[in-house]
Amino acid sequence: MNYDDASPHSRTMSMRQIEVFRAIMMTGSISEAARSLYVAQPSVSRVLQVTERRLGFLLFERTRGRLYPTPEAKRIFEEVMRAYEGIERVDDLVRALSDGSSGTLNVVCSPSLGVHLVPLAIARFHAEFRKLPVSFEPLTHNHLVPRVLFGKGTIGVSMFEVQHPNIVTVPMESGQVLCVARKGTLGKRRALEPKQIAALPWIDYEHDTPLGRIVGTVFSNERRPEPVVRVRSAISACTLAREGVGVAIVDPFCIDDAMRDALDVVPLRAEGSHRLTASLVYSHVEPLSNAARRFVEILDAVLKQHLAPRRASKSA
Repeated sequence: MNYDDASPHSRTMSMRQIEVFRAIMMTGSISEAARSLYVAQPSVSRVLQVTERRLGFLLFERTRGRLYPTPEAKRIFEEVMRAYEGIERVDDLVRALSDGSSGTLNVVCSPSLGVHLVPLAIARFHAEFRKLPVSFEPLTHNHLVPRVLFGKGTIGVSMFEVQHPNIVTVPMESGQVLCVARKGTLGKRRALEPKQIAALPWIDYEHDTPLGRIVGTVFSNERRPEPVVRVRSAISACTLAREGVGVAIVDPFCIDDAMRDALDVVPLRAEGSHRLTASLVYSHVEPLSNAARRFVEILDAVLKQHLAPRRASKSA
């Protein structure tokens, strides 16, 4: 329905009529109101006439070509201004959400991903959303899932499978598990087999850890060697390997350039597919925000870049 064709018996104002009324009150004349609204002056005059006829009382007194608001108009204007202040607050919020100056980004991740890759993604994200606070914490698998479930607005990045009816899991990038040892220990070996690992000093994981279970599948067809030391994380295993304690199986996400300079890093050659996938996890009752979606895009690019040299080496 055209805004000029309102029923004269209706005692309400349309949004267009409120807009024209506000413009007249703020400018003090029909001509200035028309200019501010980018419409013709007769159109504003007609809207005002229809509005007054619809309401059943005058909004302005006309004296010598000037408009003077009636007491009724002044009371209406007070409410209109309060309503517009609310609209402006909505506009401000929308702009803040768009440019990342409102809200927070809460990220938890597996410890290996928290060494290098997730911090790098956060740094790149911060370059785009400088006003958005970021909370970041590496967590073990047992603690990551509850935080995603009960932490408001929390997203997780896990390199181990998460199965929960209230969690959405989105696979991102995957890579083959690796063997690491002190620089020079493995010579020119291009890969290690389980039997070769068993002949070397061995760093193992506690059996109840996710990596411990992976090691169990690696040695499923032969005896799992006795370790020199047991650890609970690949980060600890890499540090011990760098110090010459032994060889370890690690995930593909924990090794940065500095680690590669200090370690021999080769793929594990074993039966079956021993790969780990970094996955985005979040509560299905709380969809991703615009900022969170952008962070995931940045993280995915970081993961691709990190794994690319290994893929190229494998194909070669």
